[in-house]
Amino acid sequence: MEVFDDKSTASIFEHVVLPQDDHALGAPDPSVRSTRVWLKMDLLVLPIVTLLFFIDCLGHANIGNARIAGLQQTLSMSDKQFSIAMTVAAIPPIFLQIPVNYLMIIVGPHILVPIMVALMGVSSGLQGVVATYPGFLACRFFTGLLQACLAGLLIYLACFYPRRMLQIRTSVMYCALALAPSISGLVAAAIVRLDGLLHKSGYAWLFLLEGAAAVVFGLIGLLIMPKSPTSVYFLRESEKLFVARALAVDNVDTKTSEHDRFWYEMRRVVVQPHVLLVSLSGFLADVTVSGLGVFLPSIVAGLGFEGSRAQLMVVPPFVVGAAFSLLTSLVSDRYGCRGLTIAFCATVAVVGFAIHIASEQNSIRYFSLFLAVPGSFSACPALATWQSNNTAPLVRRSAAIAFGSTLTTFGGILSVWLYGSISAPPGYTSATITLLAFQIGIVLCALSALAYLKTENRRKKLAREEYVHQHGERPPHGDPVSNESIWFEYVM
Repeated sequence: MEVFDDKSTASIFEHVVLPQDDHALGAPDPSVRSTRVWLKMDLLVLPIVTLLFFIDCLGHANIGNARIAGLQQTLSMSDKQFSIAMTVAAIPPIFLQIPVNYLMIIVGPHILVPIMVALMGVSSGLQGVVATYPGFLACRFFTGLLQACLAGLLIYLACFYPRRMLQIRTSVMYCALALAPSISGLVAAAIVRLDGLLHKSGYAWLFLLEGAAAVVFGLIGLLIMPKSPTSVYFLRESEKLFVARALAVDNVDTKTSEHDRFWYEMRRVVVQPHVLLVSLSGFLADVTVSGLGVFLPSIVAGLGFEGSRAQLMVVPPFVVGAAFSLLTSLVSDRYGCRGLTIAFCATVAVVGFAIHIASEQNSIRYFSLFLAVPGSFSACPALATWQSNNTAPLVRRSAAIAFGSTLTTFGGILSVWLYGSISAPPGYTSATITLLAFQIGIVLCALSALAYLKTENRRKKLAREEYVHQHGERPPHGDPVSNESIWFEYVM
């Protein structure tokens, strides 16, 4: 019996091969406690994945803090030029997201992601050195180019856990998305006081220290990120076998020997209704998240808070957002209700944006951020998990994540222009109305995808019953099936 193919050079992960006879795996080892196994996995995988994701998100958040710390005035940028600089960073991932994901399943995210994060740290740090607008644009371009590695973390994480254990882990990672702006605000409030040290401005120190941290943690990730679920060094062999069984039975494919099918699978995913609906929701969500992540300090400043106080006042909504994301993810994993979770979170955001538009009192408008921020940010881990859960095998999942990530990048570009030029401060009324409409769009897309997947699961259930009626039992487990198979049940 061969359970782990350690000789495979064509896979990111050590391929878990489930024998034709399920009993060939042997009886489960009674000494293996599932809670202990997954805790061990969490202690190694989640911290480094979340940290790398946080470093990447910090780069997005710091540009907003640098703006109110004097970046725009020092480089003599107009609002339009600032929007152009933000757009320049968002363009490279549009073209690189798909080929980078293809490289991920060949080289491996455990290698490619930390290297790209470290290089991103170099380009990010240089933003604090350049003294001209063209130089700043060049740094923004390369920083954006290297940020195309983010989707690789979703591919990586989805291969370590069964499908209904994934959202809470994804949410822990996505807490970085909610906490990066708030932590960035706290750190920025302290770092900008270094203004004048070594003849560098406060915003320059923001970029320099952020870049140094990215280089350090990228190199640490390169050293400690496990290659696969079965190469976590402090798991015993019986625990590795337990993980192999759990992933294989749940159709979590980690096999990449068919990476040459990537482009074929890319053509397949763009015609699957649930992939299109979730990807469209991701685009709408990213417009909101990118806009709030970068421009919330400016929005708060428009409510009467100034300078470092504005940076500090962005913290509470994001902290509430992180807690709300974890809570909704626990419920979603417990009951397998991804679609309803997304619809609920987007509805909370709709209420928040509606209050912000309707009220003219700054205190009430600030309160509305405690609904808009948690609602919009908490939908993101559910969307990412839903896409991963319902696309298989691995090469198709990678293609679907690449396609969805490319669409979300367009959302980031739109948010830059919504808040940067199209909608005027301090109210940003047009932008807020647009985001409210987009959150309604997320609700409609989520419910449509849910209806489609329910219909597909009913069809598959009837087909399975007919098969068992004719053959007496289901076929033995072989290689992980595609999501189109009647033996693959969609997560709702």
